[in-house]
Amino acid sequence: MRRLASSAALLVGTAAALVGIAGPSSAATAHCADYTSSDKVELDYETTTVELPAGSTVCYKAGTQVDTVTVGSDGVLTSTLLNKAGKPMAISYYIVTHYCPPPTGS
Repeated sequence: MRRLASSAALLVGTAAALVGIAGPSSAATAHCADYTSSDKVELDYETTTVELPAGSTVCYKAGTQVDTVTVGSDGVLTSTLLNKAGKPMAISYYIVTHYCPPPTGS
């Protein structure tokens, strides 16, 4: 009986160790705060740049990461989120959180 209890304890210990090692297979995915907003623009192609009004503040998702940036004077949002190989990841979606209208006048 003692041998059976010892074997069962060893089996339980081994199972617990295996469960502890086999954690989740994918990284947690981050999202922009208002990712359920109707202002969210999803992209269904591989692109690392999007043309937007200069000076606008944009939250974007690439891979499992998000970033909030201000679009430069050239009006181009460029993904700065990198994959493991150091290459920019494609933008999955973006949300303009502060729209900067183009200048008016002559």
